[in-house]
Amino acid sequence: MIMMQVHDSTVEFDTDLFYIDTFAHGRKRSIGILIYREGGEAVVFDSGMPDSTSKILSSLDAFGIKKTSIRHLLLSHRHIDHAGAASTLLTHFPNALVRIHPFSAKHLAEPSKIYRGGRELFGDYAAPMSPVSADLIRGVLDGEDIHVGKEAVQAIYAPGHTSDHVVYYIPSRRTLYCGDAVGAYDTTRNRVYPTCMYPSFDYEKYKSTLCRILQLDLEALVFPHFGVVSGKCANQILEGSLSAYGELEEILKESAGEDDEMKITRRLMSAFRDATEIFPESVRERAAEYMARGFLAGSKMATTSS
Repeated sequence: MIMMQVHDSTVEFDTDLFYIDTFAHGRKRSIGILIYREGGEAVVFDSGMPDSTSKILSSLDAFGIKKTSIRHLLLSHRHIDHAGAASTLLTHFPNALVRIHPFSAKHLAEPSKIYRGGRELFGDYAAPMSPVSADLIRGVLDGEDIHVGKEAVQAIYAPGHTSDHVVYYIPSRRTLYCGDAVGAYDTTRNRVYPTCMYPSFDYEKYKSTLCRILQLDLEALVFPHFGVVSGKCANQILEGSLSAYGELEEILKESAGEDDEMKITRRLMSAFRDATEIFPESVRERAAEYMARGFLAGSKMATTSS
């Protein structure tokens, strides 16, 4: 029997490891972030949506985490639900820098493209995103150790969901902040759902990233969508992420030779009904379409490169 603990609310799930529900879109269990504190210093993993700042700050206060102790805001990738509040949070973190894949540094400094993409998916739920001052942005390198007190967080390039995706591994805690690199976790069904958003998804790179992550020594997976899974089950959860694509692959096989891409997209959309529950109800249909189109396009990329 595999022992497992699941956390789906704001909680200190292990000593000095904090999960915060940002209550994105005014809803529980939609977007969460991670805080790691060590030796009087702390790092924040992702920032949530642009209007998440007040909830994050109040949670930091409740946990007794000083804003002056935060040294880094580590972003997994450029999407608005992960990077949207970076600028406003930094105004409260006077000693912090924001770290992101070098490709996306320019998009934080001039976030109109991020905001436009967020509006296309989230509509009015995507609040305007403020620019981050360029002198507060630092690119993060693959394999780089980011020091927190006497410990380190390792940045690992993890393309697939987006080309600029980074996951963050805390070796001393066997904990991985997954971003969207390995899917979205449903705490009630104990299932991982694909995060194959159009137009950035690349299926081949997604699978390669999962294989790389499976080599890590892990006991806790932190999902921004949504929750924390800890115990000796981490690899099983990761393997479930790969198997989650089996149904989608079967739909493509059954549609082989068909020219009507919209019909194929609609068939794929039917596989994403449960996966869209993290979104506000009014945008779930659009989210399912984005994921269906993303898998279709991302699978073609994999076929072309093979």
